[in-house]
Amino acid sequence: MRWSTPFMLAWRRAKTTFPSRARLALRDAIAAALASMLAWVIAQQLWGHPKPAFAVVTAVICLAPGLPSHLKQARSLLIGCTLGIVIGDLLWQLPEQHLLLRMSLGAFLSILLGAIIGPAPVVPIQAGVSVILVLVLGPSMAGGARLLDVTVGAAVGLIFSQVLLTSNPIKDMGRAASIFLKQLANGLDLILKACQQQKADAAETALGQLSLAHESLAALRAAVGQAHSSRRWTLRGRLNAERLAFVTRRYDRHAVRVYATALLLAESLNRATAHTGMPPPAAIADYCRWLTHACLDLANQPTVVALRADDPLATMDSCPASPAPTEVLQPEWLLVHENARQLERALRALIGSRDA
Repeated sequence: MRWSTPFMLAWRRAKTTFPSRARLALRDAIAAALASMLAWVIAQQLWGHPKPAFAVVTAVICLAPGLPSHLKQARSLLIGCTLGIVIGDLLWQLPEQHLLLRMSLGAFLSILLGAIIGPAPVVPIQAGVSVILVLVLGPSMAGGARLLDVTVGAAVGLIFSQVLLTSNPIKDMGRAASIFLKQLANGLDLILKACQQQKADAAETALGQLSLAHESLAALRAAVGQAHSSRRWTLRGRLNAERLAFVTRRYDRHAVRVYATALLLAESLNRATAHTGMPPPAAIADYCRWLTHACLDLANQPTVVALRADDPLATMDSCPASPAPTEVLQPEWLLVHENARQLERALRALIGSRDA
């Protein structure tokens, strides 16, 4: 039924995106859990605070999943907390009967100054939260004690994000690229089978399945962005800066190209089948089938991008022979063949093949 198609696409999207999101967030979640326990114990031992909740909160905020830079997050957190505590202590000099006025004035000043000092959103947010806590709980309970706990939490968060449980950006990009290529292969396989069976509804569903690869492409580009940040803000990234620069440049240049050419190939296949009223010729079908297998083969490799000149990933299997000169193809199928060649070139460029 037609109404079931959107639900099927939504279900496939959920099955594809949720596990990948969970894998990306798993390391940060484990690091945040361990760091919160360590920050609690250290704050208790150093400062004698019975319940150093702010140390735990700071560690969790520093290690939140999806951050491009945990170092910048910790720095912004310290700036915001210090600014809020200072403004809150100054506002305590106003008469006590004007609590609401002090609170609104403190929120205004802290958020405004936080936005001016630090462009990161966490600076004004943390400054506003800190000044409100100081005004509500009092400087003796939420002033210097809070700043000490925040310092401990930020330090523990930095240790986990820079030294312990740090992510490997090259492997993260490789995993994201594998998911991306698998979705492309699945979509191309579905559209080819639908065109061979000349089923228009199945072809439209296959095009929708192929378009889901855009989310995997977005995840890959997010991993590339995190790798760019790790080159500057993490110890592992600085030690592998040259390799990271090479891999990120390759993905930046060619991942979108692979996705675009795959979409063009699928659209031209569907259009040619509809216009000619016949399934794809044998040569075209073999070529598309080989491209599907090439995407799957690359997706099963630990790292898609070749890092060395003699890396076996720098070559792909030989493609099927082009249609013989005696085999006359209609213009629609010639366009399909050209789009297939463009996808092959994009894949070779992505992996760094010398044949690209």
